[in-house]
Amino acid sequence: MRKTLILVLGGAFAATMASAATLEEMDANADGMVTFDELLVVMPDVTEEAFTLADANQDGMIDAGEFSTAQDSGILPAS
Repeated sequence: MRKTLILVLGGAFAATMASAATLEEMDANADGMVTFDELLVVMPDVTEEAFTLADANQDGMIDAGEFSTAQDSGILPAS
């Protein structure tokens, strides 16, 4: 049981780190935000509609919190 829990928690941590690394990779100008054009480089199948849904504050960019929420809710694919 203990080994299983460690493996599950380790996998969840690795998935979180992979998402953060992907967001950083998408952020071409390193401003902490991802535009639709930046997102398309890494996730070419994402639609403008999905991007707009992910952009909770409607500022035209996705920050780390919006990205994580969008992945958790299935709006954006998990990386």
